[in-house]
Amino acid sequence: MAQRDTQDKATAGRDAALRASQVMAFLVGVGVCLALSLGFAIGALGRAERSSIVTGGERVNPNEAPVASLMRLPQIGAARARAIVAHRDRAERQPAFRTADDLQRIKGLGPVIAEGVRPWLQFDDRPADGNESPKSR
Repeated sequence: MAQRDTQDKATAGRDAALRASQVMAFLVGVGVCLALSLGFAIGALGRAERSSIVTGGERVNPNEAPVASLMRLPQIGAARARAIVAHRDRAERQPAFRTADDLQRIKGLGPVIAEGVRPWLQFDDRPADGNESPKSR
């Protein structure tokens, strides 16, 4: 009986050691996965930030740009970009926007945002119907 108790204790000790090593391996695996995921996420965000913001010489014409291009402007997300396109599409006179201040007609786009995007905007001086000169407007 003493021998059996010794065997049971030895088996219990091996089982405990095995469980402890399995738990440790699991925790190490989870830690490695989290570290890799975080690294990939940070890298992807860095690439997205660089490619999504309008750079130096680029300009966006809000009278022609698609939603994706408008979203590259600072503080213009998907909802505001869609609102700009919707306003432009239903505007009675074309072009719908002649200055950055005209963007303030869009709900949620006030003077601070209009001023912030001003350096990245371009407006055509073309007349709406092709007959009017830009200076006569």
